[in-house]
This record gives sequence, C-alpha cells and structure tokens, in this order.
Amino acid sequence: MRASKSLASLALLPLMLPLALGAQASAFGQPVVVQAPAPDDSAGTSAVVTSTATKDSLGPSSFGYKGVTITPIAFFAMEALWRQRNETADVGSSFNGIPFNNSTNGQLSEFRASARQSRLGLAVQGKINDVTMGGYWESDFLSSGSTSNSNESNSYTFRVRQFFGQALFAGGLGVSAGQMWSLITPNKSGVLPRSEYNPGTIDAQYAVGYNWARQAGLRLTQQVSDVVSVAASLEESQMTYAARNAPPNVFIGNAGGSLLNSTANYSTDLAPDVVGKIAFDPKGIGHFEIKAVGRVFRDRFVDPTGAAGGTNTNTAFGGGVGASAFLTFSKMFDLGINALVGKGIGRYGTSQLPDVTIKPDGSLAPIKTAQALVTLDVHATPQLDLYGYGGVEYADRTADTSSAGKSVGYGSPLLSNAGCDAEYVPTGPYAAGAPGGSNPAWVGSLTFACHGPG
Repeated sequence: MRASKSLASLALLPLMLPLALGAQASAFGQPVVVQAPAPDDSAGTSAVVTSTATKDSLGPSSFGYKGVTITPIAFFAMEALWRQRNETADVGSSFNGIPFNNSTNGQLSEFRASARQSRLGLAVQGKINDVTMGGYWESDFLSSGSTSNSNESNSYTFRVRQFFGQALFAGGLGVSAGQMWSLITPNKSGVLPRSEYNPGTIDAQYAVGYNWARQAGLRLTQQVSDVVSVAASLEESQMTYAARNAPPNVFIGNAGGSLLNSTANYSTDLAPDVVGKIAFDPKGIGHFEIKAVGRVFRDRFVDPTGAAGGTNTNTAFGGGVGASAFLTFSKMFDLGINALVGKGIGRYGTSQLPDVTIKPDGSLAPIKTAQALVTLDVHATPQLDLYGYGGVEYADRTADTSSAGKSVGYGSPLLSNAGCDAEYVPTGPYAAGAPGGSNPAWVGSLTFACHGPG
C-alpha cells in the first residue's frame, strides 16, 4: 500500500494586517490589552472578557453596552502559497489527497493567493449574580458557494468558525454550548473553550497529526483545584467511510437535505460523540492532559430477497484514547506533544483518513488509527517566532475476502497500486485521467516557518 506524504512541498507566504480595534478575549480577571491578534485561536481561556479594559494610545479595546462588555476581534490576512504538486486547493491542504508523483497533477505545481482567512468576531461578557455569562463569535471566508470561482470577483462565502455561549459559576463549574473546537483538541491550559493549542501555520488544515474538529457541542467543565480540571462533552457526530469492492446493498446516508450542503454526503448518525478530558496545569511547567472519545456508527444492509441473509441495520462502536503535553518551562520555547490512538477516529485527524470501512456481509468495520504530532515554537525575539511541526497519521489495513474471492474493505494486500503512479489521458480539460483510487496507509508532514510582528 503506497503511503501519501508531504515533505516540505508547501511554501506559505503570510501577511497579517491586524485591526486596530481588534483584541483577543483574555482570561478571567486579566485586563484586555490592545494587541495584534495572532492567526491562531488560542489567545484566551474563556469565551468572555473582563470589563477592566486597559487603554493605550489607540483607545479602549472593549466597550460597555447596557451592562455588557463587548470586545471586537478581527484581523485582515493576505496569504500566498506554492505547492510542488497540484491539489487545486486554497489555503487548506488535502493531506490525504496529494497526487502521485508521475500523475498529471503530480507533474504540475500550484500557486494561489487568498485573503479568505481574514477573520471577524466578537466576545461579550455580562454577569448575573455570581454567574459570569459570555459569548464568542468568530467567522472567516473559507467557504464556497455553488457559484464561487476565482475567475474575476473571487466571491467566496462567509462561514461560522465558532459561535457559542458560556456560563461560569463561582464554584468552578462551567457550561458551554454552541459550535466550538472539539474537546478532543489539545489545550494549552485548562479545559475551557478558547484555551486550545493551534499550530501557527497559516494552512487551514494546520499540521498532520493534529487532532481537532469545530462542531456543535455541549460541554461541562469543572475546575477541581488550581492544578486539576475535568471536562465532558456531547458533540455532533459524522462518520467518514472508504471501501473497495463494497457490496452494492450497503446504505450509509444521503446527500444533504434542508439547510445542509446538497453536494456533500452525510451519514445517518445514531448518537453524539462523547469526549472526556482531565487536565493538569502545574505552575511553571506547562499543561498535561489525558483524553478519550467514544463513537457509534451505523449502516443499513438492504436485501429484500434474503439472498444475502436479509435486510438489517448494523451498528458498530469506536473510540480512542490520547494524551498531550504543552511544556512552557522555558521563556525561549514551547514544546508540544500530542497523540491519539483507537478505532474509528480518522475524522478527528487533520488528514481525514476514514473512520470505518465495510465487511463482505455489509457490516461496518472501524479502522485502527494512530495520530501523533510534535511541535516546537521558539520565541527568538519579542518580534519573531520560529516554529517546526512534525506529524504522522496511520490507518491500518482493514479488509476481508468475499465468497467470490474479492477483497473487500480498506487497504487489502490483495489490491495493487500498480499503475497509480502514471499519467493517463484526461477525460476532459478539467478532469485528469486516473486508473482508480488507492487507500493511503499513512500521511506524514514536516513544517518549518516563522511569524513576524503580530
């Protein structure tokens, strides 16, 4: 099975123009300071901001309205990229779809420029008795409408990244609900939304081995002590699937219906994903966490004649466990280590390897998966950060042989990639020729870059 890999094949040229009014939401009890927002999402530890806004020559970074503190958040981005192999993708790379070297797209490079990662948002805070109420909104333009193109107007669409509300109680209990980063995402401190660690690369798919999703969720958090925090969440589920020689009787789901994307496929999910985490934040050392996720998958095998055993609904269970550390014991650098292993957890990796495949009898088979990422952020000067990321994601062979002698599933050793790494006559001016598909076993990447002021 051929591995897909991306090694120094992506050059990214960022230009960040911060909005003067923009300020990232800070931790509770800390003043909000006017600053150039960083291109990641990890500037704060909560949805809300304190009302003790600090002024400087640019004026206040937040303002009050009828008892609510409002903090605008924004930056303007102009970014350009060059890829060694053409993916026909904007600033979000398709790490599991890098073309074979000798294919048509593998012989063509790609240049793109975009301002679509520019961001607008708002953080709000109020207080009811001893309960601190807050909300956070964040949007960019990394969405595409049915008529969007890059011919002239480049009219791509606005999208929600995060939009959630939060209540923090005096006893350390917190409740957050809305669209936010998944609890499976590694944190830099605690377990509250907006304390996540996000790789500093401008690639909208971040780095291989990074665990994440942004989706609807209900999260309960509890600060047990100054060091220990725990959290549990119910989150939107969605199953990703891939199979070769699948039985024709299998039904996974439908194309999007009302208020969903009609050009995308959706699984018929039985229950939300359940995520849990316990975090430790010893002072002066960094952040450590243990996390776990549980998932339920479902398909329908339709056999009206009973020739293959009859019609039935199949259910399978998946899940994984992981750990991460974010070490800050030196002012010069931050070191991060993150890993997640399990079955049926592919969609929580940035490369989007599949969660499940199929067996010859039409039942689902969760795929064994491992994901790991090591990060190093070096604070060379107050105005310059250097960073390097190395990650890998692995999906195990999960295949059986049917009664007809055909290999069914994902990554069967009976299948051959011979002919994949070759060029074929295109089927049209915008359709490269190809012999078929392959099942990536692993995806790896190395990223090196820097950030200047802001």
